[in-house]
Amino acid sequence: SGVPIVSANVDNGIYKAHVFQVALRVMFVDMQKANYIGRSLDSLLADGVRLTYDKHQDQNVYMGLARYGTTGILNNPDAAETMVDASGTGSSTNWKNKTPAQILADVNAAIIANWAAADYDETAMPNHILLPYEQYAYILNTPVTELAAETILDYIMKNNVSAKNGGSLYIGATRWCKGAGTGGTDRMAVYVNHERFLSVEELVPLSRVMTTPNAAEACYDTAYMANLSEVEVFYPQTIAYYDGI
Repeated sequence: SGVPIVSANVDNGIYKAHVFQVALRVMFVDMQKANYIGRSLDSLLADGVRLTYDKHQDQNVYMGLARYGTTGILNNPDAAETMVDASGTGSSTNWKNKTPAQILADVNAAIIANWAAADYDETAMPNHILLPYEQYAYILNTPVTELAAETILDYIMKNNVSAKNGGSLYIGATRWCKGAGTGGTDRMAVYVNHERFLSVEELVPLSRVMTTPNAAEACYDTAYMANLSEVEVFYPQTIAYYDGI
């Protein structure tokens, strides 16, 4: 009775999948024109399909899709949410009004809190931070002091908890962080980017499935389809949000 038992329940964690589909239309007259200009019309339109797919997947991964009732990396309902306060005033202060030491304190507090929630599992040390572009550009461009060549980002990358404990930290930006926090505040997401903890399945890659002539419109219509899952967060304690940065 005193022997520890490790068990797993595969009935938990049901994730939704959805079909992405888009149609490409090539007008017959435009096909003839393309022969004269020396450019591939099919290639131009296929690039448009790929761009549409990439934008769809971008929203699917970061915010989910409301019409399917899914969420993403930045709005998972099981992730912890915290209003950032490194100023000691009890209220949020934006990063542009903080010192480099206070910004580093925000980052390290977030890493430690996430790591502690995973019981300091070495494989669960946070390794990804996502910021809005404005905050990312600020720490990227602003020197630690007026006389220093080192930027705030350099300072954070050298002195964060993850780096000091043998890990590697990636700090990047996405437009989806802006206004994603409580009350429309800007959000910092801290999480473990590893397939053990986080995944998105491309169940069927984007494929060209069929092309049919359309005599009524004097064109050819081509259908492209893919099958995608929502973001799978297997351990919600490994992802958290820090708002008001």
